[in-house]
Amino acid sequence: MRPLVLLAFVGPAVASVAAGQGKNPKCGDAYHYRWKQKTDASLANEPATSATLTEVVNTWAAPALPATDWCAERVGDELHVYSFVGWVRVFRHEVDTDWHIELTATATGSIEQCIIAEIPRAQYSALFETARQDFSAFIKNSGVDSTGQVKPAVELRFTGAAFFDGWHLTHGKHGDCNVQPGGLWELHPVFKVEKP
Repeated sequence: MRPLVLLAFVGPAVASVAAGQGKNPKCGDAYHYRWKQKTDASLANEPATSATLTEVVNTWAAPALPATDWCAERVGDELHVYSFVGWVRVFRHEVDTDWHIELTATATGSIEQCIIAEIPRAQYSALFETARQDFSAFIKNSGVDSTGQVKPAVELRFTGAAFFDGWHLTHGKHGDCNVQPGGLWELHPVFKVEKP
């Protein structure tokens, strides 16, 4: 009897998560870059500062994170809550279970000039469950194709903690957003989604 050989394709997102497990410790309850910070709802009661998506992408500089930033605490603008309006252009379910939402300043602008909003799963906070439910209700009349493109785009207001995803400075694409410092800013986690 010949031995059974199983081959499996591992996509790049899964491979990067698996690769991180071997050389980095858990951050919070998972082997993901700054996961503890990405799923922390402790800033939810802070007042939100209004900002524009264009301002964030074009003017915000990278924070002073330590060289070994795998589980670095929040610093600078990451210690604050922001609220801005953007057009939902892409929506994907990520391997780490976050809802990944790409927003642009206009309904038809370049997707490379976007910011990412991420909503963690409800196990971390009831706020995230509500944000997911509200987001789902707001995009229910749009289609989401196999690549995550949302058509027609939907204009929504997102409120959450600023987060700089420095992982993508050295580890490839940041969704469809550019990898200049302004394009690595996110709202992560998102505490609230509402009509503008």
